[in-house]
Formats: sequence, structure tokens, C-alpha cells
Amino acid sequence: MDSDLSNKIPDEILTCILSRLSMKDAAKTSVLSRRWEILWKFYNSCLDFDDMETKVLLFQGQKQFDMEEEKYIRWVNQVVVSHRGSTIEQFRVSFDLERNKLWKPFKDMDEMYSFPTPWRWLGHDLKSLTSLRLESVNVTEQHVSYFLSDCPLLEELSIAGAPSLCKLRVVGHQSSLKLKYLEIRDCSVLKNVEVSAAKNLVYFCQGLFATKMHFQDVPKLSSVSLERGDYTDHLVATSFKELPFPVSQLQMLKLDLFDMMCFRPFMFPWEARKKFAQLTNLHQLELSFVVLNEQSMLFVGLLLCASPRLHKLVLKYQIDWYATEIQPYAWWVDFRVGKTHWKQVVGCKYECLKEVEFLGWNGLKADVELLTHLIGAAESLEVITIDPCDPFRVGVQKALTQPPKVIAAEEDDRNRARELEAKLPQTIKFVVL
Repeated sequence: MDSDLSNKIPDEILTCILSRLSMKDAAKTSVLSRRWEILWKFYNSCLDFDDMETKVLLFQGQKQFDMEEEKYIRWVNQVVVSHRGSTIEQFRVSFDLERNKLWKPFKDMDEMYSFPTPWRWLGHDLKSLTSLRLESVNVTEQHVSYFLSDCPLLEELSIAGAPSLCKLRVVGHQSSLKLKYLEIRDCSVLKNVEVSAAKNLVYFCQGLFATKMHFQDVPKLSSVSLERGDYTDHLVATSFKELPFPVSQLQMLKLDLFDMMCFRPFMFPWEARKKFAQLTNLHQLELSFVVLNEQSMLFVGLLLCASPRLHKLVLKYQIDWYATEIQPYAWWVDFRVGKTHWKQVVGCKYECLKEVEFLGWNGLKADVELLTHLIGAAESLEVITIDPCDPFRVGVQKALTQPPKVIAAEEDDRNRARELEAKLPQTIKFVVL
């Protein structure tokens, strides 16, 4: 390596280059020479110990958990102990560990971490903090207020699973609040969310239940994600009239309607086609839901009627084959494909809709009924994308190879979709993934 040009490059520049690589790629350079072995120890980007390949093999039973657990712990401990950098941007451990086997500084971790009272850590300098994600960390309103006031560059704040957070206030002072991204999920006792004078806030995500929300003076808020929960169902059931956000600003909206569509479709305001609050500037709508076998999906049309400028519609869904066989519902007949609710969307026109994605396509009556309706009602439609893969497979499950039976079923779904292509107008591009 003496003749290598890299020997002429200062350590500071090489360290900067290393830190632009993933941790695994950066670690591979340590075998090049003694110099690279030392430089690797100053890697200051993301220490990401997520061994997805091993987790997949464990899930499939091709490796033994105890043996891989010990290897994983040695790997983490070796990197942490040898690290010589003054800072790291991110530290991530992802493995099902027994805490008594961790390196000593991590041995006493609890499943729920309680943040210390602010006066114990006011001396720490967090002036450069731009992103903060707290999951299963027991913070209070006082802690959140401290971060917002003493972290002037904070742009992203995510809080999930904080059991003592009863109230959340995000209040800007003049133009000082830089916060652009706010996410609040799974906080069981949170009853009140107030966001005021957050002039830079662009994105808000909530996954809460019975909660009161108030938004005021959020001129840039344009993207909202409403995850599964009673609060989301309530906003839809009231025809968007109780949305706490300025509806005219919304350009992207995500709705998780799992509970409503699978368990309580009678809550959906089927008779309120002309009563929905109009999302006049909404350009993209993403819906996640589960429907029963042969349950109509035409409720989507009523949401489109409330979005006159919608350009893109994304549907992520599953069909529950067995629910009606296990427990027949009294309201079931009215919600089947081809029954009374199709009348609610007769005459609907979606003049700006250009792109539709069916993620979770089965090619059954419900899929085809909705697709046929959209083709007839959206004269500007340009692209239809069909993907039969389960859109809710994430993490290890997404990395797993599907069983042959599932692969064959997905291919059958693709073939049924391709049969529909011949019936489509030639102006529509039909994509089957």
C-alpha cells in the first residue's frame, strides 16, 4: 500500500470519505493496511448493527439463535469498545437480545427508559441537534418543551410509546421554531395536542386514539398521515369536517382505515357524498385498509369526490377471506360488491386523477369493481399500477422468500390483471409488477 495514492491523502479527508459509506462497507477497509485499520475506528456516521440477513435465516430456522446471538453481541461490543471517534451521527441496534448479555454499559437497560428531569442535564449542549426520535422513552410535556426551546436547529421530532405524556404543546416564538416534521404515535394517555405558530411545520403524523387536537398558524403544513385508531375513524365518520388542520393547505394525505373498513364499515358516511369537507388542494391520497371477502371498495370513490384536484391515488390493502365465515355480521349484506352502495358513486367524476396504484391486488370482485369504476370516472387517467404482493410485509417478513404456494397465487393474480389490459383504453399505461 506504500505506493498507493491514498497514502498522500490526509487522515481527515479519508475519515470523511469513510463516514459517507455504510458501516459494513467502511469496516471492510480495515483489512487494507494498519493505517486503514486505525482510520476505521474514527468512523463517525451511523453505527448501524442491523443484520437483516441473519434475522431472515433465524426466522427460517436455518441458524441457531443462541449461537448467532453471541456472535452479534461480540460484533457490537468489539466495534463500540474500539471506536475512537469523538461523535457519531446515529447508533442503531436491532436484534432480540437478553440484556444481561450486553456489554456492561448496556446491561441495566429497561424496556422503558425514563428520561431524567431536565435540571439534571441542562448542562449538555444540544444546540446542533436536528433530528430526535424517542421510542419507548418515558418523556413528559416538560421534556418536550425543553427540547423545543433549547434545540434551535431541531427539524424532526418523533415520539412513540411515551406512557406518561398527557399533553403536548408545540408553540413557536416568532420564527425561532425550525420544526418541519412532527410524529406522535402510541401514547396511551395523551389527550391533548396543541400546535401553534409552527411556521416551518410541513409534515404531521399521528397514531393516537381519543385525543383533542388544535392547529393554528401552521402556514406550511401540507402533508398529514393519520394512522390506525379511533381518532382517524372519527375524522372520516364526520366527513372531514372536524379535521384540526387547515384543509385547504393539504397536498398529501395518508389514511389508515383498517379498523373502520374491517370491523365498523357502517361508520363510514356513505350518505354524505355532498357533505364531505372539500380538500381542494389535495394532490396525493394514500389509503390503507382491510376488507372482508367480497366487501365493496367503492367507499374510495366518496373520498375522491372530496378531493377534486387529486392527481395520484395509492391503495394498500388486504382481503380477509375468512372473517364472514367465522362470524357473520348483521350489516354484511349491504356492503357486498354490487349491492346498494354502488349507487352512492354513480355519476362521480375525478377529472384530475392521473395515476392509481393497487398494492395488494387480488383480482377479485372488489378489485375489479373499483378499477372499472375508476376507469369510467377518471377521463384523465394515465397510469394504473397493479402489484399483488402484500403491502404490509415489512422488516424480516419482507426479506423472506415467499412459500411456493404464495408465489404461485401472486402470479395467478398478475395473469388475471393482464387479462384486463385488453379492455382498457389505449391512452392508459397498464403496469403489472
